[in-house]
Amino acid sequence: MVAASISVVMLLGVYDYMSNYVYVVLLNDREVGIVDDVEEIEAFIAELADLCGDLYGMETEPGDEITMIKEFRPGSKPQPGTVRTAIRNELSFRAEAFMIKVDGIPLVPVRSEEALVMAINSLKQSYFSDDSRVKVVDAFIMEDLELEACLVNPEEVFSPEEVAALLMEDNEDQTLQTALLPASSDRGMFDSRKSNNDIAPEYLFGADLEIQTEEKPQLNISGVNVKTLEEATVVEEIPFSTETVYDEEMWIVQNEIKVPGQPGKKEIVYYITRENGVEIDRIKISEKITEEPVTQVEAIGTARVPSVGSGQFVWPVQGGGEVTPGRGFSSYHTGIDIHAATGTNILAADSGVVWFSGRGGSQGNYMILYHGSYWTLYLHNSVNLASKGTRVEQGEVIAKVGSTGRSTGPHLHFEVRLDDGSGEWHTYYQHTPVDPLRFFRP
Repeated sequence: MVAASISVVMLLGVYDYMSNYVYVVLLNDREVGIVDDVEEIEAFIAELADLCGDLYGMETEPGDEITMIKEFRPGSKPQPGTVRTAIRNELSFRAEAFMIKVDGIPLVPVRSEEALVMAINSLKQSYFSDDSRVKVVDAFIMEDLELEACLVNPEEVFSPEEVAALLMEDNEDQTLQTALLPASSDRGMFDSRKSNNDIAPEYLFGADLEIQTEEKPQLNISGVNVKTLEEATVVEEIPFSTETVYDEEMWIVQNEIKVPGQPGKKEIVYYITRENGVEIDRIKISEKITEEPVTQVEAIGTARVPSVGSGQFVWPVQGGGEVTPGRGFSSYHTGIDIHAATGTNILAADSGVVWFSGRGGSQGNYMILYHGSYWTLYLHNSVNLASKGTRVEQGEVIAKVGSTGRSTGPHLHFEVRLDDGSGEWHTYYQHTPVDPLRFFRP
């Protein structure tokens, strides 16, 4: 009995001695509490890692150093709840990812190699056209893209869509700068993440735990350069040619379109090279005529313009109008200026044929009429009403008074020139000017 009692006492002593040994839990060399069951804490950490992995769809591991050291601490009481709370609030996690490098410069991490391929395809797709006449033959990024394995906070991993958007950005500095946050963060794992309270059991995360969200950091980067090769089918117009025929029954100032011309059409296939959507080169690879042009046939008169003037004029401004003082006929002023309000009718002083109806620099809108042995000129009109080759009768309205060209105000500059015997007008000073007033009836 005595021996048995001694054995019991010894066992109790050993148990009491051993119960004074506990495990000190250190988080990044800082003590957060003591426990007596290492496996319980390890299971808790593993469960947190699984939960984090479920949240982000990635395998995760602790990003902080957790150590549990066995120490002899008589009278100390294990605090597993306190340790779990500290770990839950302060432990960060990291995931295996791939850092995208652009010409050797780190950009952002992605989950996998497939994510980068998806981002590149999305980027290329933005340069594709819905136009059925344009087909993108090839598209490629001009910079060198590579991947490097890394460990990062799961929140720092970018989706393919986010990467594509970043690669398309274009900033003024034209430099790439890494935006990666430190992988070893002193934030707790659940301080900033996608909100999903239902995924966490209450014994791990209290019902009153507030789970916040945080946007990814704004990056200061510039986009990559994308070169595309397009095959574009373009419909272009083929100009029509003009064939001239001569008609002896028409006056030399007359012409007529006998057959209207029609442009043709052709389909041209180009290879177009673009950088970031801007065309830098174009090569024609084929051409096919789809519609032949129709040649325009224009008849030009060869007959001499008839002499139809009487030699006696009517006043060329309807309603009268006086010659502006100092602006009568002289050696330096080859006509007379008749003052009249803008829009007043201008009349053909004699019967004749319109040789010219158009616009000159100093003359403004003007007309030239052929009467046979002489010519009449009407300058500075607001508008011409008779066209070239038209026969007009004496007193017919052919234009309106204006102040176009080199003019100091609304008036008609009227001239008469004697024909030089050619019956044709080639240059402005070809025919001799005479005083118009001598042609009017007394």
